[in-house]
Amino acid sequence: MANRLVDEKSPYLRQHAENPVEWHPFSDEAFEKAREADIPVFLSVGYSTCHWCHVMNRESFSSQQVAEALSGRFIAVKVDREERPDIDRIAMISCQLMTGGGGWPLTLVLTPDKRPFFAGTYIPKEPRYGSAGLLQILDRIWELWHERRDEAERLGRRVEEAVQSYLAGDILVPEMTDLIDDPLDTAYAALLTSFDQEYGGFGERMKFPSPHLISFLLRYGGVARIHDATEMAQKTLHTMRKGSINDQIGGGFHRYTTDRQWMIPHYEKMATDQALLLHAFSEGYRITGDPLLKAEALRIAAYIRSDLTSPEGLFYTAEDAESGGEEGAFYLWSKKEIRSLFNHDDGKQACDLLLGDASETERRPLALHLDAVDPIWLKRVRETFADARKRRSRPFRDEKILLDTNAMIIGALAGAGFRMNEPDLIQMATEAYSTIQIVINESDEALFHARMNGSIISPAFLPDYAEMIAASIELHQATQNTEYLLKAISYTEAVVSLFYNPDGSWFWFEEEGHALFRTRDTEDSAGPSGNAVMLHNLLLLYRITGNQEFGDIAHAIMGRIRPALLHHPQAYIHSISSLFHLSSAALDIITTGSPKVFSEAIRSSQNPLITHLHLSPDVRSSAEILPKVMDFSQDSIEPTAYPCRVGSCLPLITNPEELKMLLDSAFYRHSQQKQLD
Repeated sequence: MANRLVDEKSPYLRQHAENPVEWHPFSDEAFEKAREADIPVFLSVGYSTCHWCHVMNRESFSSQQVAEALSGRFIAVKVDREERPDIDRIAMISCQLMTGGGGWPLTLVLTPDKRPFFAGTYIPKEPRYGSAGLLQILDRIWELWHERRDEAERLGRRVEEAVQSYLAGDILVPEMTDLIDDPLDTAYAALLTSFDQEYGGFGERMKFPSPHLISFLLRYGGVARIHDATEMAQKTLHTMRKGSINDQIGGGFHRYTTDRQWMIPHYEKMATDQALLLHAFSEGYRITGDPLLKAEALRIAAYIRSDLTSPEGLFYTAEDAESGGEEGAFYLWSKKEIRSLFNHDDGKQACDLLLGDASETERRPLALHLDAVDPIWLKRVRETFADARKRRSRPFRDEKILLDTNAMIIGALAGAGFRMNEPDLIQMATEAYSTIQIVINESDEALFHARMNGSIISPAFLPDYAEMIAASIELHQATQNTEYLLKAISYTEAVVSLFYNPDGSWFWFEEEGHALFRTRDTEDSAGPSGNAVMLHNLLLLYRITGNQEFGDIAHAIMGRIRPALLHHPQAYIHSISSLFHLSSAALDIITTGSPKVFSEAIRSSQNPLITHLHLSPDVRSSAEILPKVMDFSQDSIEPTAYPCRVGSCLPLITNPEELKMLLDSAFYRHSQQKQLD
């Protein structure tokens, strides 16, 4: 029997007319054939401009293997949702009630009398991201139908009743079935166990900022709808902001504290910490709308600009803990010293605010000991302290230029500038990125790791490539400049060529031949591991470009490390965080028409899991390496936004406010929560 879609008028159905699958249009004839053969109906619903429908077409429905898996065991029926919204509505309600979500392509398996007993959206041909592939699912469904027919039919009747109740207006709570360990939940449980409820952070002794843990909690709180997770992150950001780990005069954060209250720091300042904390504070602001978090993010950026930026616009590595032979001497004050800087009233208030119960001559690092502070007064006080501190010996500054560190700062500046609507930060990032490109071009376009006094002193390692890719993606998302996206793709292809170990499903730390033996860094330390950063890069590029190879490599890595994620979650938090890119909150937006129509809706959304690709002429001309572009029409009459998730596409949108509502509603809104001063 041949594919029966060749004579259909629907563009979507005609897109599948050449499939080896023996498709039927939705008809009584198709279900009659199912009854005669006593086999289920495989129902696939989509539409002609649905990106993930095209992916499933290319990947599965064009496959002879899938056609053979369907043939004789299922009657395959294809539906255009725009042509048959009546069928689509029932199918979508069924899917939502069975799975808790929906989208297109929509996949249902029904009994011959039209009762669904399986539902899903996009299903890859082979297993991916810990989920079964289409071929496996078809085998399991056939086994269920063939050997446990009563169970399938009983489920079909229950779904039918649930749909009827839903359409009648009843409120239903779907059952939780087939529970398995989820690394996201496992990681949250581990962090909850070690969280310091009184002072924030993790553990009860030495405290590290651990911004990647904070970023995980911010995202988990929204995706899992667990407000406590968001409050854990926000509490930690605020206690760090007020503590002595924060340089209350010059901005920027010290390496760690030796106490649980964030008050006794090790005074070294690392550029990598500033990058990670800038990301965490700015993302905290985006999600919660808390202006104090934005203010602190801007102080970090100001510190980077004033104290860590080289004359050529790149970023130094660190500042020492010591000055004048004494650790912390640059940062310590007594009440007597403070009173000498101010008039009586301001001096008393500054002592109470910044030194608390210290004695008159005891020298301590400054902290915010009071919650309610006039920000204008505090700004003036900080400026007075800064002027006085110029007379002290500054700590030694390590002026090496590390590529991974520079890329981390560039990405943090670009992302923070976009999230907080601060164009100066994006400009700072673009200028540094351009300078790095000049350096790379001068060295025959090879990346490097370390540069000192204008000379490259060591070759690139995995984190250098990984962070440059991440920075390129952040800059593309902030500016929609296609060149950044093309650079990200190019660097990713280089990483796969130079570092990927397909047998082990991880990335080596070194290039082959650059060390006595090769190693790998899969566990996070003070910051994310190179492999974890690459997981995020691969999934983001897969979402933005549609390049299946990037998704496949990410899938292979996650499959390999999944046992470690579950058994040692705190060592793999950033890798686990990559799973957020596969959540229902992760929305990919394709826009056409004027680039400015939807840009503000995307920028101002509280959802941190959005990707955006505007179909500019530059993007269109790069379609050979951006396969997603081919799935969208060039003939848009008006500006249009096409929202998709990994595995399903949603209805197109022409109203920016409607798009913002969709983006925000996909991620739990926290705008009404109280600020933690």
